[in-house]
Amino acid sequence: MSTSNSESIAFATERPLQQQLEVEEEALATARALSEKFASILDSQPEQRQVLPWAQLAELKESGLTTAVIPPSRGGLGLRWPAIGKVVREIAAGDGSVGAVLGYHLMQLFHLRREPLERWHALEQRIAEQRLWLAGVVNPRDDDVVARREGDHWVLNGRKNFCTGNGFADLLTLSVTREEDGASGAVLIPADREGVTRLHNWEAIGLERSESGSVVLDNVEISAEELVLDSDSPGGNFAAAVKGPVNQSLFVNFYTGYTQGAIFATKRFVHEYARAWLRSSADTASDDILNRARFGEMWVEFQASVALADSALEKVQTLLAAGESFSRAQRGEAAAAVATAKAHVARKGLTICSEAFELMGARATASRYGLDRYWRDLRTHSLHDPVVYKFVEVGDFALNDQYAEVGAYQ
Repeated sequence: MSTSNSESIAFATERPLQQQLEVEEEALATARALSEKFASILDSQPEQRQVLPWAQLAELKESGLTTAVIPPSRGGLGLRWPAIGKVVREIAAGDGSVGAVLGYHLMQLFHLRREPLERWHALEQRIAEQRLWLAGVVNPRDDDVVARREGDHWVLNGRKNFCTGNGFADLLTLSVTREEDGASGAVLIPADREGVTRLHNWEAIGLERSESGSVVLDNVEISAEELVLDSDSPGGNFAAAVKGPVNQSLFVNFYTGYTQGAIFATKRFVHEYARAWLRSSADTASDDILNRARFGEMWVEFQASVALADSALEKVQTLLAAGESFSRAQRGEAAAAVATAKAHVARKGLTICSEAFELMGARATASRYGLDRYWRDLRTHSLHDPVVYKFVEVGDFALNDQYAEVGAYQ
C-alpha cells in the first residue's frame, strides 16, 4: 500500500492541537448536556422507558455528535478516539439504550475504512450531510449471510439474531460469506433494500429500547461494488487488526457510563429521599458514617474504572494514528489495555449498580424511579462476550507476555 493511502486510513486530525482540544471539549459539553436531558426524561416520565428513543436520536443527529468519526473536510466533527469514547460514555450515563446505539453507529462508521478510498470518503460525506444512522448485521456468533453470484450482481440470504440499533438505521453493514469459496467480506446497503426484514423482536431485561433484534435477508440483490471482501479491502491488515480494540473500547465506555449514571443517581437519591437508619447517630442519610464509607468505596472503584477506560482509549488512539504502519506491539498493548478496563468495569460496575440500593434504602426499589436500569443495561450488554475470557487475555499478557490474537472479540 502506498504512503498516501496509508495516511488516509490512519485516524489523524486535520486541526492544530489547541483547536482540536477546543472542539473536543465542546463536543463533550454537548454530550453532557444531552445526557442530563435524556436522564431527566427517564426519571420524570416513567412511561418513556418503554418508548423507542427516536426523539433522542434526532437530537444527537442535530448536535453533530453522530459525525464524530468523520473528519471536518468531509463534514464531520473529526474527534480523536479518546473524545469519541468519552462522548459515548456520557450519553450512556444518561440513557443506556441511546448510548449503546450511538456507540454501534460510530463503530460501523469507523469501519468504513474497509471500503475503497473514493467510495469510503463519498460515503462519509453523504452520511455527514444527511445525518444518516448506521447499524451492523454482523454478529460473529451466527452463521454469516451468504452472498451468491447471479450474473453481474450478488444475492444475499441469511439471518442475524442480535443487531443493535438496526431498527433505527438508514444504512446496514452486513458480514457476509461468498458462497463459491467461503471468502468473508462486508456489504453496506440501505436498510430499506427489498428483501431486508427487521423483526423488532428484542425483549431483553436491559437496553430494551435499543432495537437490537434480528434481521433477515431474503434474496437481497446487491451490486458488485457493494461487496468488499476482506482480502481485497484497501485497509488491509489495519482494518482487520483494529476491529477488536475499537469495538471493545466502546463497550468499555458503555459500562463506565452505566456505572457513572448509577453513581450520580445514588448520590441524588441519598440527598433527596433516603433517611438515616434508626440506629444511626446521624441526622441525615448523607451524614451516616456507614453510607459515607460505602459511597467512598464505590467512588474509588468507579474512579479506577474511569482511569482504566481513559488509558485504554489513549492506547487505541496510538494504534489508530499509526494506520497501516502499526506494529504488533501497538496492537497488542491496545488490546490488553482494553481487556483490562473491560474486565474491571464489568465486574465492579455490576457491584456498584446493585449495592447502591443499600445506600438508598427500600423506597429506591419503587418502579417509578427506574433505578434498576443501570444494572439491567450493564448486565445485559456485559454478556455480549464472556468477561472471564478478558481475564484470560489479561493474564496471558501480564504473566506470559503474550499479545491477544486478532479475532472477533479481541
